[in-house]
Amino acid sequence: MLKLNTDNMDSILSFYVNCGIISLSNVRDLDSEALMKEILKEVHHYKITKTKDGRWSTYIPDRTKPHGRRHIKKKTRTDLYKFLLAYYKISSGASIMTFAELYAEWVNYKRKFVGASNKKRSLSPSTIRRYERDYDNYIKGTELDKMLICEVTAPKLELMLTDIIQKHDLAERCAGNVLGYVRQAFAYARRSRYITDDPAELVDRLLLLSTCKYTPPKPDSERVLTTKELKMLYDAVIVQQKRHPKYMPNYAIELAILTGMRVGEISALHWSDIDEDCIHVDYSEHRLDYSDKPSEIVIGEPKNGKHRVIPLTDEIRALLDKVRQTGIYDPDGFVFSRENGKRYTGHDISCAVDRRANEAGIRKTSIHGIRRTISFLLNTVLPQKVVAEMLGHSEKVNEEHYNYSMAENAEKKRACEEVFSKVFNFSDYQLEEKKTGSA
Repeated sequence: MLKLNTDNMDSILSFYVNCGIISLSNVRDLDSEALMKEILKEVHHYKITKTKDGRWSTYIPDRTKPHGRRHIKKKTRTDLYKFLLAYYKISSGASIMTFAELYAEWVNYKRKFVGASNKKRSLSPSTIRRYERDYDNYIKGTELDKMLICEVTAPKLELMLTDIIQKHDLAERCAGNVLGYVRQAFAYARRSRYITDDPAELVDRLLLLSTCKYTPPKPDSERVLTTKELKMLYDAVIVQQKRHPKYMPNYAIELAILTGMRVGEISALHWSDIDEDCIHVDYSEHRLDYSDKPSEIVIGEPKNGKHRVIPLTDEIRALLDKVRQTGIYDPDGFVFSRENGKRYTGHDISCAVDRRANEAGIRKTSIHGIRRTISFLLNTVLPQKVVAEMLGHSEKVNEEHYNYSMAENAEKKRACEEVFSKVFNFSDYQLEEKKTGSA
């Protein structure tokens, strides 16, 4: 049995056990004074006393003082113990580490992997910036922000995260991101031996996400263009090419329609990436966000590090010929460049798509909307694995996010009629109805 006969000793004992500084087996049958000595006996050699004003005091070494020591007074013994643990760096100071301090340390740890040699796995500065921005937006100033990590339990964490989700009316995706950051931070604390038990590991993720704002998924008709809309957009692009032959974004949109390439891949395309048979997708434009300096646009690896080739059709060849003849052709330069040699950015091309869609009289779309549409059309004639390879994503992603229904009602009606006519002989039913006189 534990003999704890001093105020707040239950919480003190729980505090140290949760930190992993001591174990229950080490303090059985010890009274409160012996427990104090057990915790700090190896490092702290000054007495801890209660002063006349009710405070708790002791000394710590300090070479700047005349007697080589400094007098410390705290309101409670618990406060004094926390101070001494921090001063002597017991358990790396984790005993008094707040979640805010843990999160900052975790982010700095992750920052070391920005720009790692494995480009497919390395972190982007934008990812680090997102960690910091989401913390400031959702966690900073909350109960979790200042809470000691060794005092956090799974139920407490669930309640605090639920409050955050409901206060900001977070959608499931955003809430999932915040929960992911918290989980990673606590996992880091456990790996660093700041805590022995990970409260985030036991959090009921599905229960938390059930409190999120429900945002119904967009129907396929809003995420992709119909074949009619795609044709209308293409016609509007061709009209503008004839009116403004030197404006390269119109040709970039046409390439997106013919290939399904990402806007960043199109804006980063060099003439040297094109040979007699294929377009080699080896580069893409990326926006990098930083904490300590303005954002920048850079050319780097394609998304997910997936290099791929796109075969040249007659239509793509004709498009590239038009660009060579009307643009500023530099065999070592960008395909879609200005007269000064600088390339058109993904933002320039995206703005042009908005204008062409408006001129075509169709709803607002994007290069990514065109990409989804082309993916669906390719899925109707090619195996999904081949389509995924051509477009630069996994087969699973292709199935879950790039496989849509674009059939219009007339097409659905014709398909139903064709299917059912193969199963039923409707003429027999009609003949039977005439015989019985049924309606």
